[in-house]
Order: sequence, then C-alpha cells, then structure tokens
Amino acid sequence: MSGYADFFQKMVRVISAPYNEHLSGRELSDLGLSRADLAMLRSGAPQARERIVAMAEQFGLTEADLNAHSGLGLELAEKCVHCLQAETCRDAIRAGAALPQTKCPNADIYRVLAQG
Repeated sequence: MSGYADFFQKMVRVISAPYNEHLSGRELSDLGLSRADLAMLRSGAPQARERIVAMAEQFGLTEADLNAHSGLGLELAEKCVHCLQAETCRDAIRAGAALPQTKCPNADIYRVLAQG
C-alpha cells in the first residue's frame, strides 16, 4: 500500500476507534498525533481522505503525487476535517462536479505540489 493511502488507512482506524478504546501512545506517535490532535480530528467531518484526493485531482495531482509527500498527510487532514466547505465538497464529489478550489484551505499546498 502507498504511503499516503497507508497513512490514511491507519488514521481512519485510530479516529474511528470507539472513544472508550484505549489507544496507545505508540499508535498515536506513529501517525505524528498527540491526544489533542486525535480529539480535533475526531470532531471534524468524515471522509476527509476522499475529499483530499478529489481536490488534489482538481489541481492536476494524483494520489501518487500525494504519496510522494506523505508527510503532509496530517496537515491536509487537519484542515480538511474542519473545513467549512466539507459538505460542498462531498456533494460535488457525489454529483461528479468540480470542487470549489477557491474555498479549499489546502489549495496553497496543492498549488505548490502541482508546480513540482
């Protein structure tokens, strides 16, 4: 599995774990998360990975491009899960429509990555 996809698969497992399940410090540190980061990510909109990949594609990036920069995964996720446009993105993905690039909090990251 690719770095970015693997990161998000692990992230989804940790974020989706029941609140009463004890997550080890090692599990969190492997993802570069603190307990405060975990609480923040759990409180946001679901399906961030789907939105991140779809938006990256709007900037001409592939999942392989994101995998090459897997260290950005947490930053992309933090911004995406609390984005005020998450529902707009979700609806656009479902409809197969263009996503709102100008409103994306990760747009600057995607632009830099697209420039190579």
